[in-house]
Formats: sequence, structure tokens, C-alpha cells
Amino acid sequence: MPPAWTSELLRLAGLLAAGALIGGLYDHVLLGVLLVALACLGWHLYNLYRLDDWLRTGRLDVVPDGSGVWPPVFARIEYIREKSRRRRRRWRQLVRELRASAGTFPDGGVLLNENFEIVSFNAAAERLLSLKKLWDRGQRIENLLRHPDFVAYIAAGDFSRTIELPAPAGGDAWVSCLVVPYGPDQRLLLVRDITATIRMDRTRRDFVANASHELRTPLTVITGYLDALAEDVGAPAGWHAPLAEMRSQSARMARLLDDLLELSHLESAGPRGLERAVDIGALLESARREAMAMPDHPRRVEVEVGSQARVLGDPLELHSVVSNLVSNAVRYTPPEGAVRIGWHADPAGGHLVVADTGIGIAEEDIPRITERFYRTDRGRARQKGGTGLGLAIVKHCLRRHEAELEIRSRPGEGSTFTCHFPPHRLALS
Repeated sequence: MPPAWTSELLRLAGLLAAGALIGGLYDHVLLGVLLVALACLGWHLYNLYRLDDWLRTGRLDVVPDGSGVWPPVFARIEYIREKSRRRRRRWRQLVRELRASAGTFPDGGVLLNENFEIVSFNAAAERLLSLKKLWDRGQRIENLLRHPDFVAYIAAGDFSRTIELPAPAGGDAWVSCLVVPYGPDQRLLLVRDITATIRMDRTRRDFVANASHELRTPLTVITGYLDALAEDVGAPAGWHAPLAEMRSQSARMARLLDDLLELSHLESAGPRGLERAVDIGALLESARREAMAMPDHPRRVEVEVGSQARVLGDPLELHSVVSNLVSNAVRYTPPEGAVRIGWHADPAGGHLVVADTGIGIAEEDIPRITERFYRTDRGRARQKGGTGLGLAIVKHCLRRHEAELEIRSRPGEGSTFTCHFPPHRLALS
């Protein structure tokens, strides 16, 4: 037991004994003890009142004095209050530093509560999203950023990806948005200015499209002369092999230009024209006939249609998806191998599958296989006649149809390409 409490109990016992002794002199022992007890109780109530007044109003500049157990109690409370003051000062300083740091970030940050209502935001977010400090706090973020893609992004609740949209300020500005968890029941909307990137991509697309268009005319002239020389019966015999190689290379360049133009069109095309019901089964049968017409095709090219559901989209783009996937499978599958083309639907959506028993793809190459001009085996790909743009075209076509491409492959065991279409992209025939 602390010494203060020991002294207090001893003093109380002494006072009660003195009260009993004085009361005994007047033949009222209990009355004497009761009066002493009431006096001690009054003293403690008085100190409790002083303590309550001190804690409630804070009007006393110094710690209340007292005797017995009260001085240590007052001192301990004062120590706790001073410690709390120091902690609050540190927290206020930390908050000021964090706000100052957030204010210097080039990227915007919007703190949202569990209902996606704005709690606070930094200066960059105010500039990029045209927010107003006095009016927009407490508003739902999708009420201020009303772009349909952003509203759908918030409603879906899948924040594993970023979303790009025009900046609310208008003009030619673009921003990318990403929602990440932040504290209990809170989220942080990260906003980045990607205007320069969008402009660079647009410049690149325009350059590729313009260069492809400009190259088509001289290539057509060259191809015409080569065809004329190849059909000339009076041409020297030594020219036959070089002319055949030049015609082959000019045809490959023509295919490359066609793919570049198609890719530029897909990257710049809007979402319109993607609502026609396309018969995937018919596309698969057409792709099978094209595959069997290719040289050195596998002995077995099978089609499995497990659903009559159609896909809402663009027929030419979906044909390009199937044709590129099937031609790749045929190109890299030996004659004794097999290619399986399938289509089925379930509650998760529609699934287009192209599987082969070809050479396969190394695991480290799979994440990059859809990049333009990326080749796992450049020499072999050139011999097979590919342009290196087929899977890039597939990726952009699927993105426009809100679909995803899944690739599974192991070297020497073949590859499986699966296109997953969301349920709202399906239509029953």
C-alpha cells in the first residue's frame, strides 16, 4: 500500500479514537465517533468538489492543495493532463506537417468516407477535379465526377485497376483515378494528370496511321512492278528467285501496314457500333475453314460450340479476334498436333477458347505477349509470316468489348487463349 494511504488510514483511526475518547467523557462515545466521521467525510467531499471544479472548468492555475491522499491524486491528474497536452501538441504539429506535405504533392488525393463522401482533399485534387473547399466537402464523389465510366467504376467496387477519364475542368486534360483503402472505413482517391501521356499516345497513333497511309502508295507501285516482272516470260531465269522473295516481302509489308492501320483505328475508335448480336459459332466455323486453308496446318482443327448465346459487338472486330488467335495457334502447332476452338457461356459470361498443342510460351513472356512487335522467337516468327501485331489487335478489340484475355501456356505443351466476355455483353439467339 502506498505510504500516503497508510498515513491517511492511521490518521483516520486516530481521529476516530480521539472522537470516541472525547465522546466517552460525556457518555456519548458513538456520537463522538459519528461527529468525527462526518467531519472527515465533509473534508473529503470538499476536496472532491475542488477536484471536479478544477477538471470541469480549468479555472485554477495551479494544482489544488490538500492533505492526506489528496496531494498525490492531484499531482497524478496534473501529470496526466500535461502529458495529454504534449501529445495533442505533437499531433497538431504532425497534422500540420502532413497537410503541408500533401499540399506539395503533384498528384491529387481525395479522402472519402465509407459512403464515398468527400472528407478532405489537397490542392492538386482541387485543381485537377475542380473541387471547391467550401461547397464540396460532404458531397458524394460521383455527384461531382459525373463521367459515366467513373460512376460505373465506383458502383462496381472493383478498385484493382485505374480508370482514365477527361478532367472535369474540360479542355484537353485527362486524369487517371485509383481508389485505395485508407484507414478504417475510409478510402483515398488518387488522381494523376496524364494529359502529356495521352497527347503522346495520340501523336504516336497519328504518326503510325499517317506513315502507314503514306507507305501504302509506293508499296502498291512496287508490288505492281514486281508482279509484272514475275509474269514476264522473257525475264532472265536468275531473276525468278529474287523476284519471288521480293514479292513475299512486299506482301508481308502490306500485311504489316494493314495491321498497323487496324490497330490505330482500334485505339482511337469510340464505343459506338458495338451493339450488334454476333454469331460466335459461325465465326468459329469460318476460322476453321481459314485454318485448314493455311499451309502446314495441323491435322486436327476442331470446333466445339456449347452455347447459342451471341455477343453484342462489332462483327469485324470479333472476326479479327478469332482469326488472329486461330492463325497464331495454327502457325505454331506442328502438323501432327491439334487446335481446339470452343465457345460456351455460364453465369459469369461468355468464354471463347483457342487451345493448341504447339510449342508453348515461356512463363516470363506471357505478360508481354500482347505488346506490339513483341516476339518470343523472332527468327521463327518471321519465318512463319507473322507481323507481331496480332495479339495486340486482339487485346484492343477485347478491351473495346469489355472482355479480358487469359493466357495459359507451358513450353512444349501448347497454349490456351481464353476470351472472357461479361454477362451483359451476351444476347440469347
